[in-house]
Amino acid sequence: MFLVKKSNLFFATVTFFISCLGMAYADTKPLGINQIPPIPDVVARVNGSDISAKHIKFQFMQVLKKSKTPFTSAQKEKIVRKVIDKEVVRELMYQEGQKLNLTADPKFVETELQALKSAYKNENDFKKALLERDITENDLKKSIAVDSQAQTILKQQVKGMLEIDDNLVENYYNDNKKNFRRPTAYRASHVLIMPFSPELIKNSKIEDLRNNKKELRGKAHKKILEIQEQLKGGEDIAELAKKYSHDESTSINGGDLGFFYAEAVEKSFTDAVSKLKVGEISNVVETKFGFHLIKLVEIKPGEYAPFSEMKEAIQEYLFMEGARDRVSNYIASIRKKAEIEIFY
Repeated sequence: MFLVKKSNLFFATVTFFISCLGMAYADTKPLGINQIPPIPDVVARVNGSDISAKHIKFQFMQVLKKSKTPFTSAQKEKIVRKVIDKEVVRELMYQEGQKLNLTADPKFVETELQALKSAYKNENDFKKALLERDITENDLKKSIAVDSQAQTILKQQVKGMLEIDDNLVENYYNDNKKNFRRPTAYRASHVLIMPFSPELIKNSKIEDLRNNKKELRGKAHKKILEIQEQLKGGEDIAELAKKYSHDESTSINGGDLGFFYAEAVEKSFTDAVSKLKVGEISNVVETKFGFHLIKLVEIKPGEYAPFSEMKEAIQEYLFMEGARDRVSNYIASIRKKAEIEIFY
């Protein structure tokens, strides 16, 4: 027997479960016009405590802000119902916290508030959003505090269920071995010349860069061809990367990209790398970033990740599954005892 590390698992389990309660949008395809549906002033009542529409409207608009395309009326209605359900659970947890005399850490509340604010361009936009939704900053702080209390309560529900049998972990690995297959990995170095170099971006107006895009692309292509000639003349790609590459994160290391999987990079880049032999350098390759010259350094054939490397991850997964079930059962039990009215 062994013990799974407690520190991050409690928080991850609680955060995952609470957040999922309000995520009706995971299986939707947004279409239509983004207007909030008509919602009554009081959307629900939990043990005599009203849940105001303003909290629902604020969270609904948060969902719309994150969506790249609009929602249909049916999809919006489904989202609202899920958000209401989430608020019902949060109210239940708040009431449980009151019974236990729990208080939230002010530092945690402030950190979460700042994270919410970061979704807006500036403080004025944030305050405008609050005003439009008839919600105050103190309302948000209380909401965050409720989540903090909920985390504390739910931690207690999974406490003590941290023992997971070694045989269970190994059996899971053997039964799902195909999921632990690693694809071929490549290690490469490159020189990147961008039409919009970091220096140009820092010292130019965006409008000027856009207007001169064609000309700048031509200059970048000419420059990569000059570097290619230096490579053909015997220059080392690592030295050329240090001297010329616009990839600031790798140029200092001679353009070393480390190991990567094919699906993690752009197709044109992958296609070029997969045709190289170790030690060979590609022709000029264009991606959305600019023009590259790529040297294949090493190949790691596809393989199954060994059990020793996956053991801890499997432990955490099995813990999360068990914890989620226990938390779900706990919330179902307090819902069953509560008097809940929904008005939407």
